[in-house]
Amino acid sequence: MENRLRLRDLLVLILAPLTVLLLCSCGVAISPPEEDEALLPENVVQSILSTTTESTTTTTVTLSPVWQERAIGNYNGRNGVVIEGVPHYTQFTKYLTACESLASVSVLQYYGVDIDIDTFIDKYLPKANYPDLGKDGELHGASPWEYFIGDPRDAGGFGCFNTAIEKAINKFADGLAIPLDGLSVEDLCTEYIDRGQPVIFWGSIYMQRPYVSEFHWKLPNGKMYEFINPEHALVLIGYDDDWYYFCDSMSEKDITTYNKQAVETAYEALGKQAVVIDPLVLEAMPQDLRVPPEETDWEGIEVAAAE
Repeated sequence: MENRLRLRDLLVLILAPLTVLLLCSCGVAISPPEEDEALLPENVVQSILSTTTESTTTTTVTLSPVWQERAIGNYNGRNGVVIEGVPHYTQFTKYLTACESLASVSVLQYYGVDIDIDTFIDKYLPKANYPDLGKDGELHGASPWEYFIGDPRDAGGFGCFNTAIEKAINKFADGLAIPLDGLSVEDLCTEYIDRGQPVIFWGSIYMQRPYVSEFHWKLPNGKMYEFINPEHALVLIGYDDDWYYFCDSMSEKDITTYNKQAVETAYEALGKQAVVIDPLVLEAMPQDLRVPPEETDWEGIEVAAAE
């Protein structure tokens, strides 16, 4: 504990002149980017994209008509599909770096699973301590593919990746969460959004151009993990010819749009990872874990565009 406190104090001193929370996965202090930065980013540096992943094989299933009906075509007169009915939560509360948990709860509640944010964080989300300074002078920490690193209610929380969220959701029912790796955003839309299935999606805050941070730590397997800034998880709910639509916990709007190129760049930088719910496992869940779907009046829902 003593080493960790000294290290964190040192990091604060070094980074104080810079934007607060740039090392945090989903910190609330990052301002929305300028138009040319958010919508027309340059290609991600090659070092970010050095890790390749294999495409996930998907199985076609027949969904209950209730999910199909929530995928609204020709949304707002545009050529695309948007899923309505996904609850929206923001990080501008006590959940300062809880983007992965907020996205997960949004999707679970959309399907009628009886869960709230605090219960998900405290009971389901696997968590590990912040990286600590070892005797070798290197930082050592758990893997974000296995655990949320830090505290999602703390401004210094780092976040986690899709297999950690798979582990959390599968505590409800084995196989409920399907981790996806290597699919394009277009494939996510064709295989899931078109069929009324929202996607827990890894990108960057406001779809800013991601980069490899100098902050890193050694994983239990001996490999070095390099933190990618500014990592963020949100819920993909739609698309049209120009935009992807999200429930974004870094926005106060219920629906936020981002330019396709910016989204695809951020998604690729974070390893093309996502999570969806298996509807067949969902339907087999005990009824005491389900709540009746609420009718939602979507008149006047605000849509925020990254303009």
